[in-house]
Amino acid sequence: MTETNLDYPYKPYGIMNFLQDEIEKVKKKIPKGYDAISQFLAISRPIIELTLMNCGDWTDQIQQVGPGKPILSHVSLMLILILSKMRNVSYRQIEREINDHPSWLHALNLSKAPSHAKLSTFRKEKGESFFKVFFDNLTELLNRFNLIHAEEVIVDSAPIIASMNFARANSTPKINLDHVEKFFTCVDVSPAVQALHISRKQKYSPDSFIRFFIFEKLGKFLSTSQVLTYIKNHPKIAQILGFQDGNIPAQATFNYFIKLHGSIPQILSPMVDGVTEFFEMCEDTPEDTDIDFFFRSI
Repeated sequence: MTETNLDYPYKPYGIMNFLQDEIEKVKKKIPKGYDAISQFLAISRPIIELTLMNCGDWTDQIQQVGPGKPILSHVSLMLILILSKMRNVSYRQIEREINDHPSWLHALNLSKAPSHAKLSTFRKEKGESFFKVFFDNLTELLNRFNLIHAEEVIVDSAPIIASMNFARANSTPKINLDHVEKFFTCVDVSPAVQALHISRKQKYSPDSFIRFFIFEKLGKFLSTSQVLTYIKNHPKIAQILGFQDGNIPAQATFNYFIKLHGSIPQILSPMVDGVTEFFEMCEDTPEDTDIDFFFRSI
């Protein structure tokens, strides 16, 4: 048996070194015409691939034998799910957007975006437990490569069954009014409002927009339009969010707000500490609360 020299100056070349090399190779080959999203998709690809393998999904490594329909890359599918959540759009919308951006397709190694039905099927087939393990592994990898920082926040695409999260996992969320009222009574949204740097008076209070986006995420709605339909039919919720007398902005107004101030994760990032503290201090919060999957401090 050979004695190990702990003072040896070089570490063994392992999987993390290999991944770092792969990321550097991708960075060097990124076309000049790539926009920010295309670059994100390209650089994230080897990281997502390794994370999937760590979670037991080796589909992209298997060569199909014989004729048949090609297997759609699980790496590409996962990247699209993440992208749809980052952009806060439905699967139908992300399908259209990808097909409208040739550089996104190129970065995804696709000639055409998969259908929204395929994205939904992939998510359901993988299930809640897989997504939980996947994002735990992904967070660790991103931390190791210093690709994320403590002040950032992500809202993932895992199909989590909500408990204290205002809603249950249904296509039409069932909202607990008491939870909503208690949450927005206790949680101060001013940190996020102050970070917006709004210089002139707005038609709608920025506080209401922050509450709306939090409600959308904690309520596990499928789209902004679904939230709008819900609060129009539930005036008490609209009032809690700050939209008085049924005066609720159109979806285009919310889209413009996001365009002006950044993505929802960016807008809500100042709320991470306050939201986390609220759920940690609630004595009646179930132990299996999945709040960390809506607001994950990294």
